[in-house]
Amino acid sequence: MTNLSRLTRVAAVLMLGFGLAGCGGGGPSAQATLNAPEGQQIDKTVEAEPFVLVDVGLSFAEKLANTATGPYPHMPKGGPAAIVIGANDVLDISLVLNDEAGFIDFTQSAISPIATTPLPQQVVAEDGTVAVPLLGRVKASGRSVQALESQLTRQLSDVLINPTAFVQLVERRSATVLVSGKAIGQAGRYPIDLTNRKLLDILAQAGGTSGDAEDTVVRLTRRGHTYEALLGDIHHNAHLNVYLHKGDLIAVEPKTLSVQVQGAAVKSETVEFERSSATLMEVLGAAGGLTSPRANLKGVFVYRQAPKHQLAALGADLAPFQGRSRIPTIYRIDMTEPTAFFTAEAFHVLDGDVLYATDSIGTQLSNLFGVTGFFFETPAVYVREGF
Repeated sequence: MTNLSRLTRVAAVLMLGFGLAGCGGGGPSAQATLNAPEGQQIDKTVEAEPFVLVDVGLSFAEKLANTATGPYPHMPKGGPAAIVIGANDVLDISLVLNDEAGFIDFTQSAISPIATTPLPQQVVAEDGTVAVPLLGRVKASGRSVQALESQLTRQLSDVLINPTAFVQLVERRSATVLVSGKAIGQAGRYPIDLTNRKLLDILAQAGGTSGDAEDTVVRLTRRGHTYEALLGDIHHNAHLNVYLHKGDLIAVEPKTLSVQVQGAAVKSETVEFERSSATLMEVLGAAGGLTSPRANLKGVFVYRQAPKHQLAALGADLAPFQGRSRIPTIYRIDMTEPTAFFTAEAFHVLDGDVLYATDSIGTQLSNLFGVTGFFFETPAVYVREGF
């Protein structure tokens, strides 16, 4: 009789747990999805991915804030691209002759040992040629100014006395960059020349930027790859003020921060900030806090693809993550700790983070039946305060 009563109580608790799970409003279960008649499971070899679990206290949050936490700064490496003449460029060409016998200078009514003949300003044709008297059409595209001068001087020497050719690139239309974005003064296409070969030079030529430099992101796209850095970082780090190349696309935008808030917060929603940084406390405040009776204050998690170098700086063993630059990481904050509010003020969330507040009922049930592993796999690396 005692055993039956005990079984009855266990069954009642189980039914209560299942009933609560059914009332959670979290959508269909994984089992129901897999067993759906219209479903077809393709990959049957899915295995749990390793991840890093970090318990965050106040000093740890401050240490995190002092490490490079985001994708910034990141710009392509390399020196300046060679400046060569191309189609549609505008050139000034002058021919200078030198002869001891002298030349008649009609403007001065005298004889001069040097005669200068400026040619009409011309645009390099689509086939890359320019017109030069006595030579006809001469290939100019693909050559530097100095190389074209040498070529013209050499060819003219066959028909003129001691000639020298001088070439000036007046307007470079063949190599431009496109500047756009909400935070730029004047969007448009700008040619690259000797005076504006670097990123900040072009931004200044485009009318400068609006807003706080620390909350403005500059994205540079080159040959299908996109790089980005905060404008403030570019101002303070010379290696981020990179040389520009033909065809570069530059977008200057106000930095926005988007964080998904899920679980037992008052409002499960995407929280957005029009700046580059926000603290965990600010995100919790924007989501209405953890005043829901479902919230378990001991289980506040931040999910992030953390940069490998940051976790290495924190002392994590990264052997399970060979070949990966970004590592699945879960930061756990216990909001019942005496310094929890200071920790939440010191912990900075990043764009794309997911904040998850656990459900107290679910946590109690998992503790009761000892099935925590059903909800969370064992982390590959567990980082605690004072690691």
